[in-house]
Amino acid sequence: MFYAYNYLHTTFPLLNCINKLILFDRMKLHFYLQKKFSGYLGYFGKSLLLLGLIHSFSVQIQAQNFQKQASDKSQIAYLGIGPSAFYGDNGGDYPSMQFPVRPNIALGYSKNLVNFLQLRFTSGYQRLVSWDGFRPGTMENWGSRGQAASFQGGALYFDIMPQFLLFPQDHVSNRPRFNAHGGVGLGAIFVNRRQETINGNGNNSRRVSTLTSYIPVRAGISYRVGYLYNIGLEGTFFHTFADDLDGNIGFNNRNDHMVQLNLMLMRYF
Repeated sequence: MFYAYNYLHTTFPLLNCINKLILFDRMKLHFYLQKKFSGYLGYFGKSLLLLGLIHSFSVQIQAQNFQKQASDKSQIAYLGIGPSAFYGDNGGDYPSMQFPVRPNIALGYSKNLVNFLQLRFTSGYQRLVSWDGFRPGTMENWGSRGQAASFQGGALYFDIMPQFLLFPQDHVSNRPRFNAHGGVGLGAIFVNRRQETINGNGNNSRRVSTLTSYIPVRAGISYRVGYLYNIGLEGTFFHTFADDLDGNIGFNNRNDHMVQLNLMLMRYF
């Protein structure tokens, strides 16, 4: 009995100590794990927050860059091809609408100054020929005065003008689907031709060049077909200050002029 009492008396305190140690270790492990994982979770949360801020900032920068690129596309390149005609002393019978029609090509560049006004530069080449339907007596009369009865050649031209838009546009992304433009400017034209004079001694052919100034009167319409492209139709009247672009002076008492009607392709950049 005495031994049993001593055994229980010494064993239960030992078990209590062991239980306390186990409980202490569990609590210690719990706090350790809580502290450890809370640190990881805090680090993970901070990382997610940082990544979110970086992504938001990146999206904002991309949007600003897109808007800047769109607003920066204030320049336009033009390509025009179409029929053209020449008004001159030996160019045709204009009251009866009989005159030759020849092709031309035009290249242009414009820069936006404000949302309704552009500065435009245009250059091109137009084929020029005389009309072959005049009576022989008329042609001989020209020859007796030293005037050309016929000619063929080409005109190189360059002009600058302010171009006004019917519907203003701030930048390329919100430009209207339809628009119209027009303007009046100043330019120079160079005509190189081979002209022929008919007289009693036969035909005299020679090559002649003429340089003069002109006033372009230009108007057109355009239609948006893409983010950077427009197509359009444009007419130009060239009011020159010379009467000898065809080698013939004084028959119709007016200066020589040109007219064009072009299909246009426009690209913003």
